[in-house]
Amino acid sequence: MTNFKKSILAGLVFGLGIGLYLTIKENWVLALVVGLFSGVVFSISSYMKLFSKMDNESSSFQKIDKNSIIYSGLANHYKDGISVGGKLYLSNNQLIFRSNIFSFIKRHESIIVLSEIVAVNFDDSFAPLRNGLSIVTSKRSEKFIVYKRGFWAEQIAKCKAIIYN
Repeated sequence: MTNFKKSILAGLVFGLGIGLYLTIKENWVLALVVGLFSGVVFSISSYMKLFSKMDNESSSFQKIDKNSIIYSGLANHYKDGISVGGKLYLSNNQLIFRSNIFSFIKRHESIIVLSEIVAVNFDDSFAPLRNGLSIVTSKRSEKFIVYKRGFWAEQIAKCKAIIYN
């Protein structure tokens, strides 16, 4: 199914949902008008936002060898004071963050070579959640929000041990 068809289908489902809700709460004339309008607007905006010249493997991102991935998971990366959502990959020699397709303003990729990592610290920027991970190299420090930060730290340490041996 093409991206355009996916957008049309998403708009139809959204418009139908709004229409059914308004049919129950108000009247069918309002439901028809608002359902059609919202379906068309949702279709256009979803195509422009999600699919227009954007894909998860953007040409500006380096190719990742899927066989070299040791661990991956959803993460947020602090970039210029803004938390950007995406995915963090741990390969046998790199830590790679890629923002997701929803991050138009701060869409980016950050690559940290494991041999350059000096320290892996836990960062509690929001104390109750205890999910911050700080990666320190000789040149910079990068902050991430991850699930199971202790496991991430262990996996990075294991990979570094392999690199140094």
